[in-house]
Amino acid sequence: MGYTGTVDERGRVVIPKEIREKLNLREGSKVEITLDNGRIIINLRKVSIDSIYGVAGKENVKIEDIEEALSFEDND
Repeated sequence: MGYTGTVDERGRVVIPKEIREKLNLREGSKVEITLDNGRIIINLRKVSIDSIYGVAGKENVKIEDIEEALSFEDND
């Protein structure tokens, strides 16, 4: 499946909605962009426990706030 996009004046390209939904991409999601032999490759940046360990410190943090920050969604 291929999509055609247009680069705007600020260098932005929209990721099609179908792809964003399949990958659970939301505003603020982190991606890694690399160039390989003339191809632009966009990979999701996965959050690891090591990268967020200690972020909350000793503050009281609600699990909902953590899930929102990590872009988890309730699949009930």
